[in-house]
Order: sequence, then C-alpha cells, then structure tokens
Amino acid sequence: MLFKSLPGSAIVGLCALFACTFTALTSEVAPVGLLIDMAQTFHIKTGSAGLAISAFALMVAFGAVPLTIITGGIDRKLLMLVSLGGYMVSNVTVALAPTFLILCLGRMIGGTAHAVLMSVVAAYAARLVPAKMTGRAIAFVYGGTSLGAILGVPGSAAIGHFTNWRVAMLIMTGLTTLLLVCVAVALPRVATSPATPGGVPSMRSGTAMRSFLLVVLVDAIFFLAHNLLYTYVTPLLLDHGLVESELSIALLITGSLSILGLWLSGLTVDRWPAGGLLSSGIFMLIGMGLMYGHVLSGWQCVVAIAIWCIGFSAIVPFVMSGAIRANATRPDVAGAAINSASNVGILLGSALGGQVLSSMGFNVLTPVALVVIISALLISLCSPQAFPWRLSESDDHH
Repeated sequence: MLFKSLPGSAIVGLCALFACTFTALTSEVAPVGLLIDMAQTFHIKTGSAGLAISAFALMVAFGAVPLTIITGGIDRKLLMLVSLGGYMVSNVTVALAPTFLILCLGRMIGGTAHAVLMSVVAAYAARLVPAKMTGRAIAFVYGGTSLGAILGVPGSAAIGHFTNWRVAMLIMTGLTTLLLVCVAVALPRVATSPATPGGVPSMRSGTAMRSFLLVVLVDAIFFLAHNLLYTYVTPLLLDHGLVESELSIALLITGSLSILGLWLSGLTVDRWPAGGLLSSGIFMLIGMGLMYGHVLSGWQCVVAIAIWCIGFSAIVPFVMSGAIRANATRPDVAGAAINSASNVGILLGSALGGQVLSSMGFNVLTPVALVVIISALLISLCSPQAFPWRLSESDDHH
C-alpha cells in the first residue's frame, strides 16, 4: 500500500479528494455522451450543442489562476465544499434548463467550480502527507479523474438511453450532494495558504519562476498533443476498421487501462521525475505512432490507443508535483496554473486537430501530434531544474 505509514485521517482525506476529482471529471464529461439528445431537445445541430462542453472548458482555462488567487485566504475545506456546491448548482441548472442558453450558463457555473476545485486539490493532498509522499498523493488523488473519464461518458450515455438526458444530470446532482455531505464530515482541515485574500501571491527567485513556467509549458504541450488526435479518436478507430457497434466497449477498455499510467507514475514521481516523464512520453509516441497509416487494424488499434493513453495519464502527476516542487509560488496557485494550461491545451488541440483533420486527414494529423510530443520531451529533458533525474527526500518539499 502506497500510504501504509500515514494516519487514518490522512488516508480518509486522500480518499475524499479522490472522490472529489472523480465527481469533478464526471460532471465535466457527462454531457459528451448526451449531446445528441440535448441537440434534439433544443432543436439545434449536434455541433452547436458542443458549446456546452466549450463553455465549461473556457471557464477553467481562463478562470483557474485568478480565482485561486482571489480565494487564497479562504479556509481550504470550506472552499472545497463551496466548489462542490457549484457543481450541484451547475448540474441541476443543466437538468432543468428551459433553453440551450440557460444550459450553457449552467455549464459555465460548473466550469467556475472546476477551476477552483481542481486547482486546490493537488495542494490539499500535498498538505495531508509528508513531503516525500507528495507525488504519490497527487497521483492517487488524480486517479479520480481517470475513473471519471472512464465512467462519465458511457455512464451518462447509458442512463440517458434508458431514461433521458435530464434524468442523467439529476442523478449527477444527487451524487454530488451525497459527496458534499461526506466531504464535510470526513475531509480533515489543512492550513490556509499564507496570503491576504485577494492579494497576488509573492513569487520566488527568477530561477524558481523559470522552472515553474517551463513545467506549465510542458503540461500545455502534452495536452495539446494528446487532444490533437484523441478528440477525434472515434473516427480514427472507424478509419482503422473498427465497427461502430464496438466503439463504446473499445473506449471503455482504453480508459480502464489508462489507470495503469497513474499507478506507474505513483511509483516513480517522487524518485525519478525526468525518467518517469520520459517513459510516459515514449508510451505516447509508441501508441500514436502505431496509429499512423494502416499498420494496425480493428482491435489491434485499441491496444495501440491503450498504450498511448497509459502514457498520457501518467503525465499529470509529474507536471503537478513539478510545479509545486519548483517553489515559485503557493502550491494552490501552482495547481491552478497547471489546471489552466491543461485546458488551454485541450481547447487548442481540439480546434487545431479539427482543422488539420478536415483539410489533410489523419495521415497528416498523426505525425503533427507526434512532433508536438517530441517537442515537449525535448523541453523537459533540457531543464533538469524542473524535472531532475533523481530526487532525494530533501529535494522535495511543499
């Protein structure tokens, strides 16, 4: 067990944070499996219904850092509870929305809550454990995001299929309400960041800031590379011969296997950051590279995508712990910057990938994604301050 030396309260706290990231990610991606039904309800095109996803991501991309700074002086546990309350309001607004505009406004509320919760959760986990366990704690807590990504889309789609999309979102509201109660009871309090509410956090030395900004840049580039291609993984699989009726089970398998990446990163993130990050990038390169042309077909492609997703899922613990380890600013602001950069990568990857795919197809899009991964690896390997090859206990700190 990764945390066998921790007191029971810390283990319960980490489990509560895991549940928070699971609920957060499920709330974010649930509408993906419901878009067609939403579009039919409001008599709009499915492409237009995609604005419900964009509205959420935009709030995270541009709100994470300023919101985390503004809320710096608020009790961390209270902030977690308020964020979960935001998800509740968002989901119930979406479920009951009389117009698509109201639905998008509800999604923007959810994006605001997401900007705060996902920025604070890494720093919260770091404060529950000794410094030598920071990376492992972050890897464990962010395992909830992988589980949410695995279950969110097929789960909401299944509920929507047997009932309707509004019931699916009401069920999400109920689960979030239950989690809020559990967090209020079980999550231990941690110290509030030493900052004046609304004040800009102090920045450390220029060297620390350069290291921090490099970690943020590497994170954004990895997310850009992943989403250039993964946004269009369904047509990619169809292009390689998988039949449409097998798509949902194929995505469930690749998502489930991606948890292996988080487990592997938990074993290496506090010991060999550079080696672990390099291995993750190589997994992505191998998996994506096998999707070039038609070297593989059918279920062989599912294996390739699983390899790629295992590598990608391991990236977040490395960049999140690296941003905190740089000690350039408060841990929660560091988490907010990574959160924001990830969503910028998602937005740009989806948009640019769509343009390249429409004009030049997968034979160009896949190599472009590979080049972007290589650039992220080169930047990270040229900066041992951000991603050292080996960490001693004294090197890692909160």
